[in-house]
Amino acid sequence: MTYLKSLLLMQTAMWRRRWTSHSDFFLLLMTFFSFRLASVWFMRPGGYIRDYTDLIYYQARASWQDFGFLPYRDYWSEYPPLFAWFSVWIDALAQRLPLWDDERLWYAVFFGAAMTLAETATFICLYALARRLHRVNALRAAWLYAGLFLPVYLLSGWFDAAPVMTIFLTLTILLYFPSPGGALLAGAVAGVGAAWKLVPLAALAAAPLTRLRRHEVALAAFAAAAVLLGVYAYAYLLGPTMTLASLRSLVERSGWSTVYALADGFTRLGAVVGDPFDPGAKVGLYEASVPQGAIWLGWLSVGAVMFFLVWRRQQTASSESRDAVVIAFAALTYVVLLLAYPAWNPQYALYLLPFLVLVWPSARGLIYALALSALTLAEHPIYFNLIGPNDYSPAFQQLIEVDYTRILWLIVLLRTGVLAMVAVDLGWMLLRPTSRSRRWAPVLASAAMAMALLWNIPNFLKAYTAGRLVTTPLRTAILTIDAMEGRTPVIFADLTLARRMRPLLKAPEQVIVAGGLPGRFEPIPVLAERQEPFVFVRKGAEGSEISTYLEERNLCPQRRQAEGVELWFCNGADLVPLAKFAEGVELIGARLPEQIQNPLHATLLWHAETVIAQDYTVFFHIVNADGAIVGQWDQPPDAGETPTISWMPGAIFDDNYRIPLQQAALRRPIRLLVGMYDPNTGRRLPVLHAVLPFADDAVEVKVYP
Repeated sequence: MTYLKSLLLMQTAMWRRRWTSHSDFFLLLMTFFSFRLASVWFMRPGGYIRDYTDLIYYQARASWQDFGFLPYRDYWSEYPPLFAWFSVWIDALAQRLPLWDDERLWYAVFFGAAMTLAETATFICLYALARRLHRVNALRAAWLYAGLFLPVYLLSGWFDAAPVMTIFLTLTILLYFPSPGGALLAGAVAGVGAAWKLVPLAALAAAPLTRLRRHEVALAAFAAAAVLLGVYAYAYLLGPTMTLASLRSLVERSGWSTVYALADGFTRLGAVVGDPFDPGAKVGLYEASVPQGAIWLGWLSVGAVMFFLVWRRQQTASSESRDAVVIAFAALTYVVLLLAYPAWNPQYALYLLPFLVLVWPSARGLIYALALSALTLAEHPIYFNLIGPNDYSPAFQQLIEVDYTRILWLIVLLRTGVLAMVAVDLGWMLLRPTSRSRRWAPVLASAAMAMALLWNIPNFLKAYTAGRLVTTPLRTAILTIDAMEGRTPVIFADLTLARRMRPLLKAPEQVIVAGGLPGRFEPIPVLAERQEPFVFVRKGAEGSEISTYLEERNLCPQRRQAEGVELWFCNGADLVPLAKFAEGVELIGARLPEQIQNPLHATLLWHAETVIAQDYTVFFHIVNADGAIVGQWDQPPDAGETPTISWMPGAIFDDNYRIPLQQAALRRPIRLLVGMYDPNTGRRLPVLHAVLPFADDAVEVKVYP
């Protein structure tokens, strides 16, 4: 009994010492786990921008099990088998509970809990590795990572926390257990990670730099290959055809959001496409002209040369410096993979962020991590969702006058620059570990990146505003108000309507919100007393009290309809047409770019005074100084969506154009001519009157001198 009591006391004292020496980390660990678990359960990625992640896609695929369809048996998957099966299992678990209003709830709860456990394991490994590398600064690496936002953001929408966990668990085992058993275990963990996503295999590239002997390194590689091949062999037994199709999808997919994809002209958000039930489906979005094989060969050659140089230095390195080299080379391996891979998704940053604070638990690592996080979020969700080129239909995209690709190029180049700088910094650290000449490099690079982003904020805002204007159902009313001369006050009784329209108007200071309280009509009585013209805007039943006030005093005799929005012209306010054609057709506005562009984006505003008896086609000609047509587009109004025979008297219609020009023939002055003709006879609709120059029944809406 005395012996057992002594042994118990010794064990208690040992655990007390361990708790004392790591107490700060344990407190941080509890905070880390609880914060992330609460985040994935009570927050959704995208915030107010857009509620969308890959989680929706995962659940949709997993739900096919209700039809009896399983991945790798009945349909191919672009993900390795373990994740595909894991998603099905999570969905089956979620189905045991009644659906909530948002049917994703229970899938997200279980999925998020699993990813939180994986992220917590990564955090523990991060701290364990930091203890070997930095001793005193180990806790700093932990709290730097705990404070990063991007890993939390990615937890509830993507599954990459699981393969990242296997990467850091593999490295931890390699450094803490340099033995045959440790090698086998590390290889097995890497193999399991590769069965989720292939990239954890790359962690074994650092194995020869550890204290493992050559045959132990071979054991690790053998274990990884055995696990991965075993998983795929089982998948092949379930469905040989779909397993081979799944493997093909891993190598035939096209790239996106990288310099390689942009060089190929692909500027949209990418995905693996194709019918998953068709084993021969085409999975790429385009045919790449950039030689990706040569790019891979080039980057792998760089990695091989670096490995050889580092391996030679490692032969004489001390134990402590050897561990630091292993982690730095593993980090370099993943940077090279990210630079070589033809595609980029926001979750890819998760493979590098832990390395940055582990290698540099200082301002250096934090600056790199924040820069990469900022650029990742700038691209997704800000660029692809908030600005919106990926969400707009082709019809809307043709109307947007802003060149979105310049913004995407900026983000991609800056991100590639950050990755390249991290690679250079790691390479310098591995080959010249005592050099101090690079101390300010990340600070200067991040400052340059921040300046570039700040400089382009006006372009971001311009692109965002252009997208909102194109997609809003209020566009016709907004363009009509912009077409009015002067700065006529625009009165709203509906606060929401005013706030939607105000930022999109050329002169937002025109907007005045009237009313606010029952029986209050200011500033309308003041404007009426001064006999100052104004426009009253209403939609639906909002502002009925003010509408009644205006009708009783007969202040607004002229009224127009603009796609469901009523425009009342009051106190003598009027919409002067640019041109009046026969049969009651009026051209009341033309929205055109200030400078000539190719292609030319234009919007015409038409108004019908009376019922029009037949359909007419609009012609839009761009004529150079020699009188030659260098750009032309003929179409029924709004590409046939609103033919003239359907026009209601008093209604305003927008008519949109995107006209390619003959760039070589653009000799100035360039004139823009607009008119209508009968498509059956070719006879032009006569111009009766115009405030703009006209000839041959064509109105000159603009001249570029």
